[in-house]
Amino acid sequence: MKKTTTIRLVRNATLRINYAGHNILVDPFFADKGTIQSALGVYKSPRVYLVMPVSEITEGVNFVLQTHIHPDHYDETVKRHLSKDILYYTQPQDKATVEQDGFTRVEVVEDKTTMGGMTIHRVSGHHGFGKIGEIMGPVSGYVLTSEDCPTVYIMGDCKWEACIRETVERFNPDYIVVNSGGAVFPEFSKVDGCIIPDEAEVMQMLDELPTHIKLIAVHMDAIDHCQTTREILRNEAWHHGADMNRLIIPEDGETIKL
Repeated sequence: MKKTTTIRLVRNATLRINYAGHNILVDPFFADKGTIQSALGVYKSPRVYLVMPVSEITEGVNFVLQTHIHPDHYDETVKRHLSKDILYYTQPQDKATVEQDGFTRVEVVEDKTTMGGMTIHRVSGHHGFGKIGEIMGPVSGYVLTSEDCPTVYIMGDCKWEACIRETVERFNPDYIVVNSGGAVFPEFSKVDGCIIPDEAEVMQMLDELPTHIKLIAVHMDAIDHCQTTREILRNEAWHHGADMNRLIIPEDGETIKL
């Protein structure tokens, strides 16, 4: 019997995922509105409040899955709100930092790890290209697989490129969570473009992916250097003639049943 799989968007790229009986917290980011320095020097981040108490976000979480530790995915409040003995999965480059913050059960996903009927596969990508890509450093995505659940690819802060296409071909996911905010750093992005997919790149993905794959678009309307909003993405999808059954754009706090 298939188990119920749900993804709840908390805010930005923070997700609560129920998968194969596990409650997973992805990229915890609990900062209050306007408490983090602006990336563009304009508006402090995040630009919106959480729509639920932090206790509701953390209650019953079995483990954390961290794609990378940039401050809009892992901020100072995390070590105050999560138990230090929670199981915490990271990419290799971030293990030491998370341990320095006091977490005692930090484990690296080198290639994959299996537990209780599910497997977590870690895959790499690029957080932008050129000089800004070098500055952003390593980032990871994770593919969740189970006989009892749809295959879910959490793409992370990765651009759509050949290595990501290869990941899709390898795992043939049912859903891809895409960080669709089109984040920019103007001094670099004038040459090398945005550092995560923007609305045009999401349309490219829809055009190139097999039609059974659905995209769940997140990482919008919270961070000041993200130029693609939900409204811009919907407008682009309408103009492009995209199949909106394949493009899911959740609001903060919304739960999607897969």
